[in-house]
Amino acid sequence: MRSLAISISVVSALACSAVAQALPVLGQGTWETTLQARDLNGDSVTDAYYDTSLNITWLDDGSGNRPMTWSQANTWASNLVVGAYSDWRLPNITPSGSDLSGCLGQFNCNESYNVDTSKSEMAHLFHVTLGNLSRFTPNGIQRGGNSGVDRGLVNTGPFGHLLAAFDWSGTAYAPAPSDFALGFSTDVGGQFVLGQANGQLSNYAMAVRPGDVTGIVPEPQSYALLLTGLAALAVVRRRRAT
Repeated sequence: MRSLAISISVVSALACSAVAQALPVLGQGTWETTLQARDLNGDSVTDAYYDTSLNITWLDDGSGNRPMTWSQANTWASNLVVGAYSDWRLPNITPSGSDLSGCLGQFNCNESYNVDTSKSEMAHLFHVTLGNLSRFTPNGIQRGGNSGVDRGLVNTGPFGHLLAAFDWSGTAYAPAPSDFALGFSTDVGGQFVLGQANGQLSNYAMAVRPGDVTGIVPEPQSYALLLTGLAALAVVRRRRAT
């Protein structure tokens, strides 16, 4: 129990300190072709991104970027109403292995660092869509070289509110579902089992919803064509009036 408490306190310290904002990196990952901007409330401002690979829509909302317990994060997502959409949730993680007993608060855990991007929406976003690299090997050993520079959340893609921090998933820890849940660290690129109710382990959250939405944000050239069309229509009307 003492070693478990120590390991959880280490994760907690990192969760509290690892909050930073990276920048979009052109040509890294697939985000430039697989993330499509969406306007959910009709104000011509991007509110979310449709992920064509996962067929889900990621909300780009700064209000989610605040420390929350697991229960608070689930409540925040389920209570979200943006435009006509109210079916938001936290990202899913399907454990790669059947036994998570060695993963509780630990870094050297296959379930944490041998991340299966086909079973974790956050891992897919981090590793595939944004092309970021984990700071650790699959066995939980920190990589050498420029691991602190070229690994972790280097690329945020188009997201304006994606922080290098611990994010909750919507998946409870099966051996103790009332006490622990799975989370993903966008700071180091791995997933963990974290305490749900411990205030020191309050983490951040992203919200997703199934499928696409209808509010496509017009590109600048679309605005130009619209204005040209309106101008031409105005000229025609003036000529008819005279």
